Amino acid sequence: MKKKEKAELVCIGVIVLLTISVLLVQDRKVKQEKNDWIARPDVGTREQAVILQTGDAEEQITITVGERERAEEEIKQAFERTLDILKESYMLSEKEKIVWEASVSLPRYISETGVGIRWESSDETVLTNEGEINRYVAKSGQELYLKAWLSYGENMQEIWFPIEVLPYEEGSTEKLLYHAAEVLTQLEKETSGAEGFYLPVRIGEVSVRLPKQSVSVFGILAGVGIFVPLLIVLVKRQEKEKIKKRREDELLAAYPRLITKLTLYTGAGLSLRGAWERIGAEQREKPKGKKGVLAEELVQLSGELLNGESELRAYEAFGNRIGIKQYMRLSSLMISHLQKGSGGLWKNLEQEVRSAWELHREHAAKKGEEAQTKLLFPMMGMLFLVMAVVLVPAFFSM
Repeated sequence: MKKKEKAELVCIGVIVLLTISVLLVQDRKVKQEKNDWIARPDVGTREQAVILQTGDAEEQITITVGERERAEEEIKQAFERTLDILKESYMLSEKEKIVWEASVSLPRYISETGVGIRWESSDETVLTNEGEINRYVAKSGQELYLKAWLSYGENMQEIWFPIEVLPYEEGSTEKLLYHAAEVLTQLEKETSGAEGFYLPVRIGEVSVRLPKQSVSVFGILAGVGIFVPLLIVLVKRQEKEKIKKRREDELLAAYPRLITKLTLYTGAGLSLRGAWERIGAEQREKPKGKKGVLAEELVQLSGELLNGESELRAYEAFGNRIGIKQYMRLSSLMISHLQKGSGGLWKNLEQEVRSAWELHREHAAKKGEEAQTKLLFPMMGMLFLVMAVVLVPAFFSM
């Protein structure tokens, strides 16, 4: 390297070091300023810890930091913005009457503006101060007023909202049931000095009766009627679990052959997409009765690739549909290859082949142990039967 080039590199290094030093000093100053600066909250108050120190004595205190006092114009804008929020979110307007058919949870505080609200209804039997309505007692065309006191600090503004609560139609089911309930309540009050009272058979168009409480054959049948569906549900759930287990076993058994074939095709020069399309074409040629669960998934995967679906989405969907760890690992392997563009796919597939066949052997050994366990009970039954055939005649001969 020439002396001139070395000198240029030294100059660049010095400039970089000086720049870093300046930035570090500036950052320390900014942090110090931030530590000494107490920002007021936008709305409300907050607690701030402060350390007081004199000589060796040190004490931590907490001060309450209030929000910034706003100018008159800012308070006016906060009230106007609050009215806009009430109109947009709660369907309230001071200029036109709003018809309510359902209760509304009235806000007590608008966090966006820091404005508190206190509500007062002109008729609480129809519309409460909390925004709950009673359509049973509302009258058609009855106009109510909902008064709101907007407050910000010591500043207040009074707003009136005209409201009409839509009553239930005369003869409607809700109106009839409410009237019947009112009659029963009044009957209970009128007979408060008696030991009890009889229910009327009818109140207008509403029939009245007590619920049945005695346990009878019908109750038992009802219990059986509840138990049987539950039993059916449990049996169906168990059957679904068996089907799911058979599906997983079939997919696990087919995985080593699938990964081996994919490795051979990619090693022979086919692209990853081409290999899957080739495998899907082979599955389509199989007779319908010999196609398994994996064949259907492979046909769907190759179909998605042939129809122009991106490989990333197709491989991700393939792994998620099957939902087994080995297939999801293969999906991740292919997606990683596409994203990183590395050339080590075939090597990774070879490792996956060895791992798949090892897991296949372990799975087969586990299945053999399960089969031996299932055969143990019939063998024990046969042993007891042979012992009975031998011992019973000997017992009677004694």
